[in-house]
Amino acid sequence: MNMTQFKGGLFSTYDGDAAPSRRPLRYVVAIAAVLTCVGGLGIRLAAVQLDSSSSRGLGVVLADGNRVVEIPVAAPRGLIFDRAGRVVAKNVATYAVQIRPGDLPLTIRSQVVATLAAMLGEDPAAITMAIDRSTGSLWDPVRVATDVDERVTRLITEEHEALPGVEVVIAARRTYPFGPLMSAVVGYTGPIDALEVGALAADGYTSSDQIGRAGVESTYERQLRGTPGVRQIEVDAKGRTVRDLGLVSLPVPGSDVVLTIDTEAQRHAYDALSWGVKAAGNRQGAVAATDPQNGEMIALATLPTYDANLFSAGITNEQYQAYLNDKNAPLLNHAVGSYYPPGSTYKLVTYSCALDAGLARPSERFSTAPYLEVGGQKFYEWNKTGFGRAFTMAEGFSYSSAVVTYQLAQRIKIDRLAACGDAWGFGASTGIDLPGELDGVVPDQVWARATINRTLFDGEVLQSALGQGYDLATPLQVMNAFSALANGGTRWRLHVVKELHAPDGTVTFIEPTPLGSVGMKDATYAYMRAAARRVVTNSYMTANLGTIPLALTGKTGTAEYGVRDKQGRLPFHNWISGFVAADENWAATSARFAYVVFMHGSNTVRNAAIEVLKLYLQEEFNLARDYRIPGSMRKGNYYGE
Repeated sequence: MNMTQFKGGLFSTYDGDAAPSRRPLRYVVAIAAVLTCVGGLGIRLAAVQLDSSSSRGLGVVLADGNRVVEIPVAAPRGLIFDRAGRVVAKNVATYAVQIRPGDLPLTIRSQVVATLAAMLGEDPAAITMAIDRSTGSLWDPVRVATDVDERVTRLITEEHEALPGVEVVIAARRTYPFGPLMSAVVGYTGPIDALEVGALAADGYTSSDQIGRAGVESTYERQLRGTPGVRQIEVDAKGRTVRDLGLVSLPVPGSDVVLTIDTEAQRHAYDALSWGVKAAGNRQGAVAATDPQNGEMIALATLPTYDANLFSAGITNEQYQAYLNDKNAPLLNHAVGSYYPPGSTYKLVTYSCALDAGLARPSERFSTAPYLEVGGQKFYEWNKTGFGRAFTMAEGFSYSSAVVTYQLAQRIKIDRLAACGDAWGFGASTGIDLPGELDGVVPDQVWARATINRTLFDGEVLQSALGQGYDLATPLQVMNAFSALANGGTRWRLHVVKELHAPDGTVTFIEPTPLGSVGMKDATYAYMRAAARRVVTNSYMTANLGTIPLALTGKTGTAEYGVRDKQGRLPFHNWISGFVAADENWAATSARFAYVVFMHGSNTVRNAAIEVLKLYLQEEFNLARDYRIPGSMRKGNYYGE
């Protein structure tokens, strides 16, 4: 993946040695264009002028009794680029209609509103409500229509004498060229509603502004927004505009944002996941990848999702309610904002914990009987039959043996197990620069007494060691644990933004930030890396996954949830997480690609996450053949790990 630099307002590829050039002046030009380019229509727009001698300040009284008031002017919002320089969020000019209440006499307001509503094809009550809910001053414009057809704007202009207080302006509308592909990362902007205006007024927002509502648009709102300018108008004692004094300060454009993610890399993840949810007939899933050496996200795809353009263009109430009523929550980024039992991916915690604490030895062999009896209750192997021979820890891990895991859990105990889970990053956010990230749950006895008002039973401890029961994790938490395994124990703060480019040419790089160290021995990491390779090469568990020509590691997982069907079976979801190394030297910590695939409620005859991973790797690493197994995604009674 190439880094990028600005050059003449465009991106070009560079090798990382050169610093990005200064941001071009096209943004200043854009400001002037917004204010002047429709002068030929006769639309009342502020003239582009900066006059240091102009009177300033809200409520400045002039000699003739008139008053000068100041109106904020929105700054051009910064653009968002992918890692390769492709624009993933931009601004387009569109016509908008707004009303300045101070210029609209109350005696004729209803008539003016009715006339304007007829021209716009809008409900007069909606326009009246927008005016009444405005919490700004009488001179703050109230946006009543966006994306207005040019023919309508000409009609409004021609009838301007009958429409006092009404003005047509050119406004910027946010567009997202890649639509749903990038929505989970980029997010969207939306209007400020009446309930928010008062709280946001101190920061210079008005009811006509847009604000980031999700994704990068929300997290980096302050940087993207820029600094509003100031426009002055002179009004008489009755609040009527006498003259427009123009701009006394230009808006300062927002900073441009450069992502860590290349849209083509994102497409590989998105397409693999899209195929998977369709083939499996489920509705929720996530595919993500990161660089284990610095926490930069390579891809982050989640389904179901939405098209950010619907929001920027003005989503209807019906469309929005459909999103809200969808039980699969398409407006939610499931990779960060949903958590699930991590299943056997959590055995990374259990096995490493026992090994590092000296509670089990690599050469030690463990029973793989059909079940382990604890307190008179039988806890079965996932295949219900056992494996017929004793396993080392590495073998137990590669076969995802529940019975071996139970035996380890009995030695570790719940509080030590929880401490190890915490060390691997479970139960805490990854710090990713996206809104709505959940922490997850790692149960211990303190948690149990505070949450369920008792201590955990022995059977619940065994379930926790399997990554089920009360354990909950987001897909990104699972991935970040395996990222730490890949790099030798460092948990990095995940991030989707690489650089910020300010209007003055200043470039701010998002520096890699360690969250902490797992704190285990190098030998423990090396052993677990080799064990994760054995999972992939174990055809009993992963079929042909090990034939893929990559130094691929992974740990599968399956976790039950929900309500049993008529046959007594619970629905389940599938996981696989791991990393791709440069070669099969498991003492090395130089891997640059860690991943997670999660498929919720797939209930397929094979692990659906594995099949999705195969397609993802095929596209991401340009593999020559398709390794997916036909029929693997049909519904069945498979349950593993």
